[in-house]
Amino acid sequence: MYPVLITIGNFTIRTYGVIVAIATITGIFVALHYAKTYEGIDEDSFLNCAIWTIIGGILGSRIFWILVSPGADYYFKNPQHILAVWEGGLSFEGAVIGGIITAVFAARHYKLSFFKLLDSATPAVSIGYGIGKFACFFNGCCHGIVVPEWWPHFFPFINVFTDPRSECELLNKALYPTQLLNALGGWITFFVLFYFIRKGKPRYHGHVFVMFSFVFSVCLFLVEYIRFIPTRFLNLTPNQWSAIGFVLFGIILDRILSKKLPIAKDA
Repeated sequence: MYPVLITIGNFTIRTYGVIVAIATITGIFVALHYAKTYEGIDEDSFLNCAIWTIIGGILGSRIFWILVSPGADYYFKNPQHILAVWEGGLSFEGAVIGGIITAVFAARHYKLSFFKLLDSATPAVSIGYGIGKFACFFNGCCHGIVVPEWWPHFFPFINVFTDPRSECELLNKALYPTQLLNALGGWITFFVLFYFIRKGKPRYHGHVFVMFSFVFSVCLFLVEYIRFIPTRFLNLTPNQWSAIGFVLFGIILDRILSKKLPIAKDA
């Protein structure tokens, strides 16, 4: 599509980086909105935690993406590109893992409830993913496999990448629009959480994240069947294994937190 947004001489701004920045800023505002609904979370401490969590999430997403990427050898041979996230190549699952680990330490440092912090950030993560996947759409990464002949051969049912500057390995071929489907999964998850919170459904602190782990994982798992990714284990992609892991983690958290951190009826 349009991997490069602006080029002035040797200076290039890639569309990927701009959209990821928009997704991050939007996520911060959404998370701050929900954080204000919890007692004991002040705005300054939350924003400080958010900054550290974003840094940890970016590092986690980049490291995870490189480790599961077929081109991992390239980064080990060219370490100067490891942190070049503006070139594309971020893993959402790695971002969640890195963000959660960082948030644990940040919440402890700023004396905030980790699970309140987690619940306020979860809708933001969903909407950030929904926006951020458009970065992949323009960049050409995370694309689908070649569609069969019987499939409708027109946009938005297919993507065709022609720009050699994109990250697409299958140029000039009709591909499933997996980036758009993943974006839709992010938006579906966000609106499910929005309804869940608005109707007062959470029964314990951490319940919003548990709901996210169920809804988002299903969306992610299904789209992976038509995404182009050579790396597989037992015929499942790394993202599908991550989705299974998130569901199992959610089930465990549900059992523990429903007893440990119930929300009082008048809370």
